[in-house]
Amino acid sequence: MKTILVVDDEISILESFRMILKDNYRVLTANNGAKALEILHGESINLVILDIIMPGMSGLDVLKEMNKVVPDIDVIVVTAVKAVKTAIEAMKLGASDYVIKPFDVEEIRLIIDKTLQSRALSQEVAYLRSEIHKDFEFSNIIGQSPAMKQIFDTVVRVAKGNSPVLIRGESGTGKELIARAIHFQGLRKTKPFVAVSCPNLHDTLLESELFGHEKGAFTNATDRKAGRFELANGGTIFLDEISEMSLPNQAKLLRVLQEYEFVRVGGTKTISIDVRLIAATNVDLKSAIAKGIFREDLFYRINVVPIDLPPLRERKDDIAFLIDHYFQKYKDELHAKAKRIHPSTMKLLEDYCWPGNIRELKNVVERVLTLYGDNESILCEHLPLEIRRNDNDIPFHLINPGDLLGTESLDTVVSRIEKALIEKALIKANGRQTKAAQFLKTTRRILRYKMDKLGIS
Repeated sequence: MKTILVVDDEISILESFRMILKDNYRVLTANNGAKALEILHGESINLVILDIIMPGMSGLDVLKEMNKVVPDIDVIVVTAVKAVKTAIEAMKLGASDYVIKPFDVEEIRLIIDKTLQSRALSQEVAYLRSEIHKDFEFSNIIGQSPAMKQIFDTVVRVAKGNSPVLIRGESGTGKELIARAIHFQGLRKTKPFVAVSCPNLHDTLLESELFGHEKGAFTNATDRKAGRFELANGGTIFLDEISEMSLPNQAKLLRVLQEYEFVRVGGTKTISIDVRLIAATNVDLKSAIAKGIFREDLFYRINVVPIDLPPLRERKDDIAFLIDHYFQKYKDELHAKAKRIHPSTMKLLEDYCWPGNIRELKNVVERVLTLYGDNESILCEHLPLEIRRNDNDIPFHLINPGDLLGTESLDTVVSRIEKALIEKALIKANGRQTKAAQFLKTTRRILRYKMDKLGIS
């Protein structure tokens, strides 16, 4: 519960504020400036309601002292009609707002809510800015292959503008890393970068997450909430796996991208924004349009500047650089003693097809250093089974089924298809077998039987 300090020399006013606010806030009171400063030194205060006209130390004097010792606390000043000029002076000293006696109860409540929510929004934006990590710096994107050099050139050019960008590539290829590189190389780099994972939010929650909601808009909406577009104002919003967004939300997004304004869920006020959109997808959106699950007009709106990230199996030249980068990174983090990766081990790693792309490579290096980092060299036997057994077949969903004709038996091909589909369904369902069975349009019992048969844990 937030704490509000009310400062006024009239006891009746202090009691009035206590009665008005006691249900939603912890209320402390002071009947003079000296007592107020004493409380501010010893308590964690979220907001001060300060009478301007008081005997002895005036409200302005209290505000000046507050600026010296607790400059980050919001202040609402209370004044009489004749002292409005003094209230304006208080605003110049940093007060957030003012009310005029006699005040309306609902008016003071609205002003308090607005002031506290504005502070919360500022703190959240500051937090998002502080989340910038060196791993997302442009210089730390690893790649020496011609394909990646071309992407680097594109990123530098694209970063200078404000056009929407659509990053396409398989899962684990580093789409968010490229999005962050575009943001932090551009004119908006000092403003927020806000990422939204569309698949991780239920359809109804996504609208609230993107555009915010008003208090009472739906069950459990106990406070007004700013959406991600508001938090990203002036900066960049990154919509990851935009293909997972429902058609109704696609329509709402399209309107926002056309008008650069929206209304919070349950609200009536139009909010204008200035954001750059970067979207990402691991599916073919043109195929999604043909199936009727993605809007064609939205596609053309977001596909102004397309960037295609190649899978790791198509940029073999970069594998050794990536392994060395993550080997040094996790060796330092884990205080591992290993000095090198044995050449035969490196050969296996370079020949592997990496269906999970950079994410899988990163996880493998971290795993072997966690388990075997005390060895002087990382050996073949330390690698996961799928790499050790030279299982370099590209997963079924990544190749043309016709290429398998004459190379494998029907049972083998069917098993591979089943395994790929089940594993993908489990990932999409976050490991929940009942949900995965629903995706596959089967029962949990049959799914469990197939998992045991195919060795899926």
